[in-house]
Amino acid sequence: MINRFSLTDRDRQEIEKLRVNPLDIQNDNYDYSKVVVKKPWGYEYLIFANETIAVWILYLKSGAETSMHCHPGKKTSLVVLEGQVNCSTITEQLIRGAGEGLWIDKGAFHQTSAISEAGAFVMEIETPVNKRDLVRLKDKYGREGQGYESEAQHSFDTQNYNYISFQGLEIQHNLKKRYGQCSMTFKKLSDANVLDEILQLNPEDVVCLLKGTLLDTANQSVVAAGDTMTVDALKQMGQLQIGENSEMLTIKKIDRILKISDCVASFLNENGINPVFIVPGEANVHLLDSIGRHEGLSFVCTQNEKSASLAVESFCKLRSGLGALVVSSGAAAANAIPGVANAWADSVPMLVISGQARTDQDTDGRVRQLGNKQLNVVDIVQSMTKYAVKVTDPTMVQYHLEKAIYLATRGRPGPVWIDLPIDVQGMVVDEEELIRFNPAELSLTATASTSEAQRQIAQVFELLRQSSRPVILAGSGIRLAKASKEFLELVDRLGIPVLTSRRGADLMADNHPYFFGRPGTYGQRSANFIIQNCDLLVSIGSRLSIPLIGRDTKAFARAASIIIVDVDPNELKKPTLKPKLPINMDAGSFINGCLATLPESLPSYSSWIDRCWEWRQQFPPDSYTGPSLPPDPRKDNELIYPLSVLRTLSDELAEDDVVIADGGATLIYTLLGFRFKSGQRLISSTGLELPGFALAGAIGACVANDRQQVVCLCEDRGFQISIQDLQTIVDYRLPIKALIFKSKGHSIIRNIQRDYFGGRFVGTDHEIRLGSAPLIEIAKTFGFPTFQASLDKQLQSTIAEWLQIEGPAICEIQVEDDQDKIPRPGFTIRDDQKWIAKPLEDMSPFLERKTLAETMLIKLVHED
Repeated sequence: MINRFSLTDRDRQEIEKLRVNPLDIQNDNYDYSKVVVKKPWGYEYLIFANETIAVWILYLKSGAETSMHCHPGKKTSLVVLEGQVNCSTITEQLIRGAGEGLWIDKGAFHQTSAISEAGAFVMEIETPVNKRDLVRLKDKYGREGQGYESEAQHSFDTQNYNYISFQGLEIQHNLKKRYGQCSMTFKKLSDANVLDEILQLNPEDVVCLLKGTLLDTANQSVVAAGDTMTVDALKQMGQLQIGENSEMLTIKKIDRILKISDCVASFLNENGINPVFIVPGEANVHLLDSIGRHEGLSFVCTQNEKSASLAVESFCKLRSGLGALVVSSGAAAANAIPGVANAWADSVPMLVISGQARTDQDTDGRVRQLGNKQLNVVDIVQSMTKYAVKVTDPTMVQYHLEKAIYLATRGRPGPVWIDLPIDVQGMVVDEEELIRFNPAELSLTATASTSEAQRQIAQVFELLRQSSRPVILAGSGIRLAKASKEFLELVDRLGIPVLTSRRGADLMADNHPYFFGRPGTYGQRSANFIIQNCDLLVSIGSRLSIPLIGRDTKAFARAASIIIVDVDPNELKKPTLKPKLPINMDAGSFINGCLATLPESLPSYSSWIDRCWEWRQQFPPDSYTGPSLPPDPRKDNELIYPLSVLRTLSDELAEDDVVIADGGATLIYTLLGFRFKSGQRLISSTGLELPGFALAGAIGACVANDRQQVVCLCEDRGFQISIQDLQTIVDYRLPIKALIFKSKGHSIIRNIQRDYFGGRFVGTDHEIRLGSAPLIEIAKTFGFPTFQASLDKQLQSTIAEWLQIEGPAICEIQVEDDQDKIPRPGFTIRDDQKWIAKPLEDMSPFLERKTLAETMLIKLVHED
């Protein structure tokens, strides 16, 4: 329904009082087609304009309102597209819902306020075109008497706001835009058939003539540009003729016809998956356009698919939620695999949607490739996803999307992949024909029942009563279960020493009274002593990987009864460990169950805690020293060692800061030497330890962190293979601080080659012989502020200055190779050349056997 606000005597009186200067409302012909105008009540942008009419989209926040204003020289129509508004004049009010509108006379004062919870989208049609034709009578934001917003309130970031023009090339597609259940479509009235189609719309749908005229049988104009009415009112005018070059806008009150790519975009928005990471390609253009035109979505476009996949993986890790990546077909899809493989290993929920060749170009496999850039990516990623499917039936798109994210986020999270052919993306379907997914279809492995869970938790407390040296090993499953806060409460109430896995490294601050480090093959020596000497190990949400428990799995926590809590039943059946009490339960459910049934009293473990502190003091985590170990190489040395960098960085960073670490040596140094503060996060590629993860990961983390500063720790080689990501950082002005550990490269591998292969540095001595790329000079070409340090006395001031600068910056630290000095896995090579791994407590550089025996509370293994 279209109502009319007519000009009244009261309107004339009020505008007479204001004594408007005609020059103040004179048209300045400003081009608004590429800006979004920010308003105190929301924003507005121009979606269409010609020489006589302008169509604007207004978004009003819930409870916000425009000024009470009028347009002395132009007539205006308002149509609500989504939500509900209260439209007022000086004397009356009228509530309008989606598909309903107003025709407002020249000079009639009016005001619009959003009364729906999510705000409202309103279309405003004005003729003639003059944005300065504005007189404000009153305004709760203090703009009475002021003209239209100046350029200071203009945003030139117009992604997701599409401006439509009929000028130039004929436009065949995408002249339709949806808001909730409403849709607006721009049409050229090229012949009578187009007008007849419009007249067949629902009588309550709305039309507006944008250009030209409609004539009656007497050749008299009955509809002029800017006239807005319902389809029923248009029909009542009888037989109509189309004037020359006429254009019309139609607004369907309820539009159930969906383009498939629009369906995908709406699905992403409805499930809160925003922003979407994209890389453009020929096979995903429909998806790109739908995402780009959707008001509720934003996007981040990286330089290539590998970077995008790592960025979205990092985004999901920081948010502990679902993210999405949209790529094209062929090599584009293959390039996205590294991030998917990382997400699979690290239990990260992640949705990938790839374009694909047309469905009529499918092959049965005997013809390797028929379609353009065709690649059977679904078969390739089956082994590293929880769900992967190619969708050829448009009515099944919603079903597969819903099933994919259900599986991605249930049980042990992981990536999912939807392959969507280009022709299916462009198809249309009736919304009511879309098939929905019902989780009841799946027969998922059930976790422990309530009674079984209670019984198992009671067993845990009984084992704690019997224990004198218990330890909790905390993994990333705790954060995935969104139980970090509850976990800290449980630790405080139990009073038990806690160690963390590599992905769980940021669960506790280093200064927490019950935190004692991070064990592992490259872990902290003191933490390894603790886990190897405990008599009860409670692992919560950790998959107890080989890098954590060591290659000699039989010697891991060999004096302990082991309890493993894991949501993945397969992790409880691994051949590496035989838990005394396997508990198939979500970490959050286990922690909350423990809190709910916590006994009134438990044994005191004070003597055990004192012993843990002794080990930590004997073998400081960020030090190279300890009993019977060589002296600290940093003594009387002006050079910079990696652990010094991590110690300094720990001191300079604040609570809640986010750190991204490359795989390899950088991750090892970070887990050894960084001292976490409350709320800090570490995002890394722990499962695959991918070199070059950090820069792309920092992009995703920065976006997830609301574009606040993140710190990125890179190996020089990792930085070099990620240089393209610098352009993305520049494009989006992301405040990423990148720190490069400048060394001679391949330090871990060279150490193994030196110790066990006679010093034959095959493939690892390029930087030593030939030098390395001038990374700082490369960074300067992108316009980054750069910092460098090569002496220990420069370290603190350089890092402080680098962190304090506003925006992105790059710091290069020349570090010494210390791989022969940090704790690392130990091996014995037998005469038959078989490598025998030593247990976690027996790390290289090796302690004297007597010292090691005195340090341990249990018997040594692998005695010489």
